Amino acid sequence: MRYHAQHIENKLTSPRIIVRHEWAKKKGYTPTPEQIERGLTDVEPEIREVWAQRKDFVPSHEQVERGLSDTSAIVRIAWIQRMDYTPTPEQIERGIHDADAEVRIAWAKRKRYKPTPEQIEKGLTDPHEEVRAAWAERKDRVPTPEQVERGLKDTHWSVRRAWAKNKHFTPTPEQIERGLTDPDHFVRFEWSQRRHIQLSPEQIERALTDDNELVRMACAGREDFTPTPEQVERGLTDTDGVVRWIWAQRTDYTPTPEQIQRGLADNNTHVSRIWREKKAMLRI
Repeated sequence: MRYHAQHIENKLTSPRIIVRHEWAKKKGYTPTPEQIERGLTDVEPEIREVWAQRKDFVPSHEQVERGLSDTSAIVRIAWIQRMDYTPTPEQIERGIHDADAEVRIAWAKRKRYKPTPEQIEKGLTDPHEEVRAAWAERKDRVPTPEQVERGLKDTHWSVRRAWAKNKHFTPTPEQIERGLTDPDHFVRFEWSQRRHIQLSPEQIERALTDDNELVRMACAGREDFTPTPEQVERGLTDTDGVVRWIWAQRTDYTPTPEQIQRGLADNNTHVSRIWREKKAMLRI
């Protein structure tokens, strides 16, 4: 739909916040430079945020600087998430030290800039766990052994989980064992599905019998071990349908007639479908 220029102008200058907000989000028209500038300086932060999120204009250096130093955190975050400008070292440094944790998280997640070692260390030791986790998940650096060990021992599970997902370090046997026995099941899940680490038979058995189905699921999907008949039977009769589905798809064991019949009668349609396909392939 095409809109008359005066109609657009009337909507963008409406005294009603909801109308200005709606038209700041609306597509189907190209705002003028004056309208963009007015939107970016609106008295309402929610409207400034929406204008900062628009992709139909390239902001000036002044607009970027003003947005990154806006009094509202939601506006600063919207500008951090734009990828059509290169932030200055001063803007990056200011953002990493922002008083608002959500802003610091946004800078940790932003790509296309190279933080200094000091900024990385600042992020990894931030007082807010979500900031530490976001920095742990960055893929543009190789962490030091000290940073890895500190992160894997962090007091918050989300940070330990983020480090368990980080593939830019080789964990020690002690770190692997500690991760596999972590009190939080999300951390154990990440370690159980982590490839390129060799788990001992004892560690595999422990993960396959974990109280949490996500951990059992992750270990059942590993292809670097040959399950025992007892592990196969236990997996095929697991209380969780996804775990049974993963075991049904494994090809490193020969199912018994009883296991095949039980699989065909499984109340989970995804599991029974796998067994029908497997039966046809085995020509039973």
